Amino acid sequence: MSKSTMSNGSSTATQLADPTLTHRSTSSSISTSTSAATTQPLPPAHVFQTSPSSSGLSLEARHYKAHNDIPNTILSVSIISTILGGILFTSFTLVGLSLSGCIKSGTNGAEWGTWARPQLGVYFGCMALFHLSEFWTTAGWNKDRLSVDAFLLNNGNGYILAHVVGLVEYFAWSYFWPREGSWWISSGWLYVVLPVLLAAQALRTLAMVHAASSFSHEVSRGAKADDHTLVTRGVYQFSRHPSYTGFFYWAVATQVLLGNVISVAGFVYVLAKFFEARIIDEERHLVRFFGQDYVDFRNKVGTWLPAGLVAKAAR
Repeated sequence: MSKSTMSNGSSTATQLADPTLTHRSTSSSISTSTSAATTQPLPPAHVFQTSPSSSGLSLEARHYKAHNDIPNTILSVSIISTILGGILFTSFTLVGLSLSGCIKSGTNGAEWGTWARPQLGVYFGCMALFHLSEFWTTAGWNKDRLSVDAFLLNNGNGYILAHVVGLVEYFAWSYFWPREGSWWISSGWLYVVLPVLLAAQALRTLAMVHAASSFSHEVSRGAKADDHTLVTRGVYQFSRHPSYTGFFYWAVATQVLLGNVISVAGFVYVLAKFFEARIIDEERHLVRFFGQDYVDFRNKVGTWLPAGLVAKAAR
């Protein structure tokens, strides 16, 4: 997993801004008589904008920065939402049927193998839920940054590679070393890891909600805006980087869920190094923005990330 290509949210400081997204009318005037014409008022502001260009409907956000990966259109959002929603529903439906005994490994004597476990369904379901939650939260509390990129599907090649490696390890263990009967691939283990996954997801989502319109997947390095304030409420009372903390434990838990020994160690190491560099960089700007207020906040509130990472980042 590449440290330089992952992006997971800059969330400690909050800048309150009013949405500036508008819905433009393709017709600006109507004729009210044979001798006079009046201008038709624009409809109320909306998140989505109609564009007369060949691209059709598109999303327009004040802070949108095109990555040129996925077209920033309502069609793209609809397709992605449908696919992710389908994965989420199908995954957890199959998990429920499997755990209830309605479906079992093996059909007509042909064994599926140990790869066909409920854990794999939960993994895909949690992945779909994560990306949907990123978009939903942005749409609800951070409209100025709403775009197709809010799904965080273009989260860097390192992010994609890491999860591909995790799946390869999962299927390799299942095929070459089935480990049947091992407690860490049992259904009981699923009930231990799933609450951790959901709690980590909830922490990240709440971090985005409480940071609201200032939450960004990029570190703010420019000049401090006049209405830029330091957020210490909500989950920020317990962690000064709750979005990072939530993502860290969520990502590691996905590999624990799959029983991936190598990927668990790899995720912990790479994510720790990534967030160490990220926090050092971000807090340097936060101290520049807020001075002693942020220093006091940093000294008072930890991150709940690995102890060594926190100690280095605090210097």
